[in-house]
Amino acid sequence: MRYNAKCTVWHKSNDKYITLHYDCWWQDTEAENIAKTGKTDVDKLFALMPVNAEITKGDYIAKGNIDYTVNGSVTGLLAAHKPLKVSAAERKFYGSRHMQHIKVTAG
Repeated sequence: MRYNAKCTVWHKSNDKYITLHYDCWWQDTEAENIAKTGKTDVDKLFALMPVNAEITKGDYIAKGNIDYTVNGSVTGLLAAHKPLKVSAAERKFYGSRHMQHIKVTAG
């Protein structure tokens, strides 16, 4: 897998967030899902990450190496760095070890 950026993940573990740094393939997207009732959630990020990365739905992700420790509430993180909330993290174990990855979408 080839990577074009570094990213920071705030992974929720045991009711607290831990800060993790990974190489990733970062691609901004502009997709919209329109329902009969109006506009719904929009994913703004498509990323590919190493298969051993710790990331799950509900975590936060931002581009670059960011040294920010979440103490209690994520309000400070949201205000300071405007990370995206992970809406899906799908592990793809097909192919050789070099092809295996995690597909992440966030909005």
